[in-house]
Amino acid sequence: MDREQKMEKRELELYVHIPFCVKKCAYCDFLSHPSGREEQSAYIDALLTEIAGRSKNYIDCRVSTVFLGGGTPSILGGDDTARIFHALREHFDISEDAEITMEVNPGTASEEKLKAWRQCGINRLSIGLQSANDKELRMLGRIHTYHTFLETFRLAREAGFDNINVDLISAIPGQTCSSWENTLRTVAELGPEHISAYSLIIEEGTPFYERYGKGGGFPPLPGEEEERAIYERTADLLEEYGYHRYEISNYAKEGRWCRHNLGYWERKEYLGLGLGASS
Repeated sequence: MDREQKMEKRELELYVHIPFCVKKCAYCDFLSHPSGREEQSAYIDALLTEIAGRSKNYIDCRVSTVFLGGGTPSILGGDDTARIFHALREHFDISEDAEITMEVNPGTASEEKLKAWRQCGINRLSIGLQSANDKELRMLGRIHTYHTFLETFRLAREAGFDNINVDLISAIPGQTCSSWENTLRTVAELGPEHISAYSLIIEEGTPFYERYGKGGGFPPLPGEEEERAIYERTADLLEEYGYHRYEISNYAKEGRWCRHNLGYWERKEYLGLGLGASS
């Protein structure tokens, strides 16, 4: 196919869902669960079949972004990740300058895995820190500490990843605008290219809801005024560090907006692959 024909292709984004995690967080209501190696392998086999089948409807498309979400895609072995990307490239026309993101949990990224991800063409990582306060991390049911995150962030930089997002959660029980500001400054001073700052939502049916609804010894949630102050302070503080808000909860340095996220907001065509994906 010549260059002129390629230019006529429709733009398409891909979302690939990996529903596995080391341990389900107390607040999480996403489709995810702990799993063993055998289940993961069987899932990937099924995913590859879906990739091959669904791609037949998109032969006139070129993929501009790929996003591996979860769950925790980074718990997969490097070989499994390579299998997925081999299939994606075999069955889809992926642009040479495509933005390819993988969600990563602190403590699940080794030097070997990071090298394998680079070889797969992954060029953007989204690391789920959530808080720089270990007490808050324990309350959320996270399996890592801030130190674990720092080690993962360091390894990612050393592996050559120069486009990293850090996920944060505000409005945690007992949190104040001051303690949230400490998390924001701690992360901003590390200089990731992108920061996502979401407000905690306590979903019915989660362990967090069950514990919080019954008292659970948790301090109270921030009030409406405090939560509004947290939201407004987030934009002001991150602006000091050169992060510009381009969506409700997303902040980035100049030119580092997440292209995949923007595609959702701009209503671009996207295809979801995997158990919990929608299109």
